[in-house]
Amino acid sequence: MMMAEQFWTERIHSKDLFATGADNLSWQQAMQQIAALSLYLSDKSVRRAGLYFDDAANFAIALLACVQAGVDVYLPASLSDDNCYWLEQTVDIYLADEITNKLAIPALSVSEWAALGYAAADCNCVNNIAVVLQTSGSTGAAKQINKDWHGLCLEAQILATMLPDSMLKDRPVVLGSVSVQHMYGLCFRIMLSLYLGLPIYRQRLLFPEVLLVTSQTFRNVIWISSPTLLHTLRLSHDVSLAQGHVVAVISAGGVLAQTSKAFLLEHICPNVVEIYGSTETGAIAYRRDQSYWQFFQDVRHRVDETGLAIQSPRCTTEQTLADAIVEYENGFELLGRLDRIIKLADKRISLMQLENKLMAHEWVADIHILKHPEGSHLAAWVALNDAGIQAWREQGRKQLILELKECLAGSQERIALPRHWRFTTALPRNAQSKLNPADVQQAILQPVTQPIVLESKFISANEYWLRIQVPLDLVYFRGHFDVFHLVPGVIQIKWIIELLQQCSWLVQMPLQMENLKFQHFLRPADVVEMVFKRDCVRRKISFQCTMHNKKITSGRLVIPNSESNAL
Repeated sequence: MMMAEQFWTERIHSKDLFATGADNLSWQQAMQQIAALSLYLSDKSVRRAGLYFDDAANFAIALLACVQAGVDVYLPASLSDDNCYWLEQTVDIYLADEITNKLAIPALSVSEWAALGYAAADCNCVNNIAVVLQTSGSTGAAKQINKDWHGLCLEAQILATMLPDSMLKDRPVVLGSVSVQHMYGLCFRIMLSLYLGLPIYRQRLLFPEVLLVTSQTFRNVIWISSPTLLHTLRLSHDVSLAQGHVVAVISAGGVLAQTSKAFLLEHICPNVVEIYGSTETGAIAYRRDQSYWQFFQDVRHRVDETGLAIQSPRCTTEQTLADAIVEYENGFELLGRLDRIIKLADKRISLMQLENKLMAHEWVADIHILKHPEGSHLAAWVALNDAGIQAWREQGRKQLILELKECLAGSQERIALPRHWRFTTALPRNAQSKLNPADVQQAILQPVTQPIVLESKFISANEYWLRIQVPLDLVYFRGHFDVFHLVPGVIQIKWIIELLQQCSWLVQMPLQMENLKFQHFLRPADVVEMVFKRDCVRRKISFQCTMHNKKITSGRLVIPNSESNAL
């Protein structure tokens, strides 16, 4: 077994370790920075450090400096007020890419590291520091999880067994869409890469388009991602950019839909590895080509009425996950969380089973099913893929719901069919593939009346630009536009006035409209550009809505003389 100290001498070579489009950082340079930062921490008698980084290279340097100096590491999941208070009460110093003014404790940003100079690296100085992470668990409230350096080293070692030498011979660059502040990103983007001596791409790649383009810039890459991003990959993306470059896709943080996995296998690469685990337990099991999950070789488990109990050298205190599984001779099937098995009319219903069934439908990209917050029936929040959006536009909402219900009806009792449906183009999952309970409540209970603002910026003092999307489940579609959904002209004008009010160009209602034209339909999921230009002398604001260089709506608003904010 490789000990933690051997990270420093046996697997790391003096080649580029941190790869970016601009600057590559060699291991020798990184080691000098690590040593200098370690000396600084020791000189300041630091015992506990808070780390918050987006740049993977900066994070790794700070982490390894803490290992050398014997400084315990605390990783906040975000810089919320609660987490800032936690850091202020816990750590001696805050290390980050950039310093926030929200923290009243000593801090050191990356821009200040250069002043520390360089020091001779001491490869033999390794301390088994504590590493404290945060997880939201099942409640949504932050919870601290205690790990240590040796445990993270063991995690990297067991994860390395998934990747054969043939996959690693050309030292593929590790690209990641997940944050290094969480267990998944820490173990796969940082620890596994260090263990295998693989270059780490420094920036986090949050969008499929960026992931594809970046893949093309290297000979070989490994993707570290989550179902949240992978579910959004579609043929409308230029997948050819990544073909021939991706040697493996690793997915964790949630269930990867079979349709998404099939898409990856066909269009991206033949090696897709799914990981099952938690922050508390670390990685528990994996699945490649098999239908069933395989426990990692060092994992001991037992199943009882409380769920799945796990213990391993990486998880010495037994941890129980509220997950139901069915074991077979050649692996196990994951049925989902026990708290997602509910009773309706004395019938036991697995919400995850319903979700898995609908995820197999050709129209569905993502889904969350729950008991309606204000009733005893089920509600479904569904993200449609391109095919589903096309069906929505051509057949209408009612027909689409009927089709999805029929998909469930063959295997489910009538009571298990959702009665309340909400549709969108993407569920707002976080980096751990979880949904905020408040977002779920709002989606189910609040009618959709506003456009989705994707981008907005002031081009100049008198020109304002936005990119917006028409929601699928816009309440104004129902009734007169129930089959052929389109945004009524009066609603378009309502949105224009409200958008101008939000950017403070308009307070009162306009006096009148001039030269108003509706030239093409505005339909569900359409993404359009809005441009507002104001003429302060003539007291008018012109607007134009376009899509693919095609004009949808245009006109002018006449502003009241008393409208001071518009001038």
